[in-house]
Amino acid sequence: MAGSGPKAVQIVLSDGERDQLTQLAASSSKLAWRARLVLACAEPGSTNAGVAATMGATPDTVRKWRSRFAASRLAGLADEARPGRPKAALTLSDDERATLTRWVRRASSAQALAQRSKIVPACADGASNADVAARLGVGAHMWPNGGSASSRPGWKD
Repeated sequence: MAGSGPKAVQIVLSDGERDQLTQLAASSSKLAWRARLVLACAEPGSTNAGVAATMGATPDTVRKWRSRFAASRLAGLADEARPGRPKAALTLSDDERATLTRWVRRASSAQALAQRSKIVPACADGASNADVAARLGVGAHMWPNGGSASSRPGWKD
């Protein structure tokens, strides 16, 4: 048959796996998307191209997650460790935190400095960049290149 690729790995789910995948699929995480993809792959006659079109993915992405699920079942849907240095924790001394708080309260501070003075303590308290940005009503431009506040030049670790 011209144009047909390799046959897709068949996915057969136990009732327990189907229940777990259905529960995972109800959330809004990456894992939920992968669970929905596997559920679609488990449908009789499903193809990588068909699932890709339904899920808004490429056939290669469907093939990857179908194969990982077939090899490792539910554990295969978890993120693998990424290469590179782990994200450094942002810590502030009491003096640094007091200085930032003073800058926020001082009327003569530049508006951008005052805004950044709110961002850094929130990140140091463990909030994610997205949560801090949403809470303060700022965009991603406050973190250059999408990095964290701790990746800014000049910030002390």
